Amino acid sequence: MKELNYPKVFMLLAGLSLATLAVYRVVSLRTDTFFDFLLWNFFLAWIPFLFSMAAYGLDKRKVSGLLLLPLGIAWLLFFPNAPYLMTDLLHLTIRKNIYFVDGVVQSRYWYDLITLLLFTWSGWLTGFFSLYQFQSVIFRRSNLLLSWIFVLAACALGGYGVLLGRVYRLNSWDVLTDRHQLYQLVVDSLNRQSLFFSLFVAAVLLVIYATLYFLLNGLGTGSVQAYSKGGKR
Repeated sequence: MKELNYPKVFMLLAGLSLATLAVYRVVSLRTDTFFDFLLWNFFLAWIPFLFSMAAYGLDKRKVSGLLLLPLGIAWLLFFPNAPYLMTDLLHLTIRKNIYFVDGVVQSRYWYDLITLLLFTWSGWLTGFFSLYQFQSVIFRRSNLLLSWIFVLAACALGGYGVLLGRVYRLNSWDVLTDRHQLYQLVVDSLNRQSLFFSLFVAAVLLVIYATLYFLLNGLGTGSVQAYSKGGKR
C-alpha cells in the first residue's frame, strides 16, 4: 500500500469541509435552516477519521496492538456515520411540495440537492480515508490479504450500520448506553429485506473504496518511475 502524507490529507479534508460548510451557509441564508441537522451528522462523519489518525500515529510509534484495539472498536462503531450521510437525500422527497410548484421545479431544489451531495461527498471521502488509514495499520502488522478482509468487514458493518441508523434510528453511542435496545434491534433486523439492504450498501461502499484505493496506488506509478530513471526529457 502507498504511504500517504496524512498531514496533507487532513488539510485537504479540512479545506473541503470548510468549503462544504460555507456553501451550506450561503444556501441556508437564501432559503431556510431546515438542513441544520446536517452539521451534526457531518461532525459524526469526522469522528472515525480522528480515531484512525490516532491509531495510525500510535502504530508509527510501534505501540502494542492491544492499545490500538479500543481505537479500532471505536472506529468501527462510528464508521457507519460517514456513509449514513447519503441517506439524508431522503429529505428531498419529504419536502417535494416546496420544490415542485404547479409542475415547475423551484431553484431551491437545486441548491438543496447540491448542498446534500457536497455533504455526502465530504463525509464519504473523510470516512474512506479513515478506512485507508486503518487498512494501512493492519497491512503493516500482517499482510495485504488480512487488510482487505478488514476492509470487507468494515464495508459490511457500514452497510448494516446505515440500516440501523436510517431504518431503526439507532445512534452509534446507543451500543454502549442501551444494550437491550441494541439486542432488540438486531433481532428485528434479521430478515431478508434488511440483509439485502445491508449487503447492497456494503457493495456500493466497497466499489467506491476500491476505486479510491486504485487511484491512490495504481495510477501514475509507471510514468513517475520512468521519469525518475530517465531524467529530464
